[in-house]
Amino acid sequence: MLRHRNYSLLNMAGLAVGLASSVLILLWVNYEVSHDQFHARHDRIYRIMLNLSSPSNETQTYDAVPMPMAEEIKAKVPGVERATRYSWGERSLFSFGEKSIIEEGRAAEPDFLKIFSFELLEGDPATALTEPNTLLLTQRLARKYFGDTNPIGKQIQLERAETYRIVGVIADIPPNSSLNFGYLRPFRTEELQSTNWGENNIQLFTLLAPEASPAAVQTQLQRIVQRQLPTLKNRTYFLQSLNDWYLRSNFKNGKYSGNGRIVYVWLFALVAGFIILIAGINFVNLSTARATQRAKEVGVRKVAGASRGTLVGQFLSESFVLTGIAGIVAIGLVLTALPFYNELFEKNNSGAPAELLISIDWHDPRYYVAYGAILALLGLSAGLYPAFVMSSFQPARVLKGIRDKQSQNTIRLRESLVVVQFVCSILLLAGTIVIYRQIQFIQNINLGYQKDNVVYFSTGNIDIATIEPILEAFAQTPGVQNLTRANTDFLGVARATYPDWPGQTSSARALTGVLNGDEDLLATMGIQLKAGRDFSHSFGTDSANVLLNEEAVKQFGFKNPVGHPITVDGISGSVIGVVKNFHLTTVHSRIEPLIIRCQPLETHLLFARLDGRNIPGTLRAMEQIYQKLNPGFPLNFSFLDQSYDSMYRSERQVSTLAKWFTGLTLFISCLGLFGLATFTAETRTKEIGVRKVLGASVVSIVTLLSKDFLKLVLIAMVIASPIAWYAMNEWLSDFAYKIDISWWVFALAGGRAVGIALLTVSFQSVKAALMNPVKSLRSE
Repeated sequence: MLRHRNYSLLNMAGLAVGLASSVLILLWVNYEVSHDQFHARHDRIYRIMLNLSSPSNETQTYDAVPMPMAEEIKAKVPGVERATRYSWGERSLFSFGEKSIIEEGRAAEPDFLKIFSFELLEGDPATALTEPNTLLLTQRLARKYFGDTNPIGKQIQLERAETYRIVGVIADIPPNSSLNFGYLRPFRTEELQSTNWGENNIQLFTLLAPEASPAAVQTQLQRIVQRQLPTLKNRTYFLQSLNDWYLRSNFKNGKYSGNGRIVYVWLFALVAGFIILIAGINFVNLSTARATQRAKEVGVRKVAGASRGTLVGQFLSESFVLTGIAGIVAIGLVLTALPFYNELFEKNNSGAPAELLISIDWHDPRYYVAYGAILALLGLSAGLYPAFVMSSFQPARVLKGIRDKQSQNTIRLRESLVVVQFVCSILLLAGTIVIYRQIQFIQNINLGYQKDNVVYFSTGNIDIATIEPILEAFAQTPGVQNLTRANTDFLGVARATYPDWPGQTSSARALTGVLNGDEDLLATMGIQLKAGRDFSHSFGTDSANVLLNEEAVKQFGFKNPVGHPITVDGISGSVIGVVKNFHLTTVHSRIEPLIIRCQPLETHLLFARLDGRNIPGTLRAMEQIYQKLNPGFPLNFSFLDQSYDSMYRSERQVSTLAKWFTGLTLFISCLGLFGLATFTAETRTKEIGVRKVLGASVVSIVTLLSKDFLKLVLIAMVIASPIAWYAMNEWLSDFAYKIDISWWVFALAGGRAVGIALLTVSFQSVKAALMNPVKSLRSE
């Protein structure tokens, strides 16, 4: 190994980088599949989901149920051991001493802590979430407000209106948890009083008994719903296991679509396999190349009396030593990269301890076994050929320099492995190009409204009488162009309903989203009016009238929509206008029918469009106005474009990950190619010298040495293109709006691979071609 230290170093470097890359990816995969597994009874925990269907559009799936369902299933469904309602996220102003900060939390019932394994560090589990006006804080919030002092019994004001007593502290929520909150409070009595089975407005989690059948529970549940809502046949409820919440929550037409986060997990597990395969192929190729060169050494040692067992032991031990050193270097690379890796996935900002981030669990023996098995397999693969084939060579033939059939087989094997390497590389390269283009498409798609320079904030803590003065004052603020109110943040539909109209057929009955706003909604958000008119202060009856989007007109079957009578939530009015379609959800879903109503009192968000010339100055002026008119409450605003981008955080992370690991894959492949090119040039030194003496040019020699490698890369391109096309079409099928995969994607991926391979091989080819032929022939 020391005599050929350059090859040894090249071999170890490629393997170490490949191993480190694969280990990092597999740590991420392990982190993803570990979501929610820290709950001791995760196999028995389910949430109840709703499928809502209508004749004219796809079945929609929601994690929402009627409020009275919880008590009903606990009392009447055998197999349900516990159940807890869980509110939607709420943002409340916490006031303690000089601190007044908006915090996020949920309402839950006492069974919540008995179903899930969130550790209660302080407080009594038997009474937690039972007393009104009490709070459970996470460790993070407890430290934020009370430092190192015990917070139990301390009081905090919520919304400057109600006083809550701290009765417990929950250990910080692990970052791999689907449920996240800063505080928990019990439901208020008035919140639980609803007996309306037609309104799905709460989440419901259940713990089934160990012997219970989820299918049987689901059947019992549906019977209860049919008894309560005998005339409504369009809704079915089903159980979804906690094990699937994070990875398998993409539903299409009422069924799991097969996509979701689990696709990325499988995709990158495959990438890890590709990288380790490429690194392993490098290792095997370079080892066999060197072993062929060592044929004479084998012959001499056999003549000197070395047994076949001795030679087998020598080659295998060399291979295992090299693999072991590469394995140790790889672990060092992984430990160095982990902080940056967690930064890439935004895990460092979670505030969780290091052991809860993407990390190596040094106490878990499975890590050692898995890593040891990979190293042993690589060492064995690389050592098998020289150990058992080279040791069988006949000394007389080897020392005479006779190349037999085995040598030719070895060359073909190496060429096949190079093709496999570049098939993997081109697959990853084409996949990265497609993912990058889809991300660019998402970021630049015409949403149908203008999201730039728009800030929004909740009006939940503003008195109704104060909203109009705030709007008037904001309207006078330099830099504010338009203002409006809405019941959605434009990142999802807030609610849906079934509108009615005279002559409606059953096939035209469609579940339709409802967007509440005011007269300035279209102008502020840049939504385009296609026909009719906008809401106007000049018309007193606009609170009963509606605007429809193009999809609603299409699904309702309205030929002349403007002026068509329509009833929404029992309020009769007319369609006064049609707006062009715009996106209210991610581009994973198609644009659904939408009704826009002028109902400013049924909104909870205020939007301000800024002119963008001095955004910090405009926001400071707005904050001062807000503090003056709504004292004690901070202006907690968000930028709409940033909120939109956050919806695609997973896709962006995958894109970044794909770029990094595709680059590493190409680097590893080229390391192997470089090593083989060097080896080829060395073994053909005499031939090159003779050709130069006979008048061969530098170009002809470079072509001679490069064409064989380029031929392999071109074969890999032909094999990889259809596989990449199929795989990326499967990935894109999860998007309702997506790019087309053009032929040039594969040409570009293949061209880059060929270009990089050419650069790699050319270095050694040119070096060999420029060598003095006298030296070349003398060296032989």
